[in-house]
Amino acid sequence: MPKEKYDYEILDEAMNNAYEIIVNHKTFDTIIDETGECSLPFDIREEEPDLTGMIEYFIETEEYEKCAVLQKIINKT
Repeated sequence: MPKEKYDYEILDEAMNNAYEIIVNHKTFDTIIDETGECSLPFDIREEEPDLTGMIEYFIETEEYEKCAVLQKIINKT
């Protein structure tokens, strides 16, 4: 029987999945193959994902390395 996930766990999984896809560490299909599902916080096919919102989330979770990578992506555009 699968464990039920709390909202914060779903959000964390979605943000980390989006991060992995945006920085080209994994593809959507790779995540699906590994876990059987892929939660995302927004439509990843959008040309302008909400990188600022992701940075704010990763500041709250104290994942500052991810913030720096996302900020570099913002600065390139």
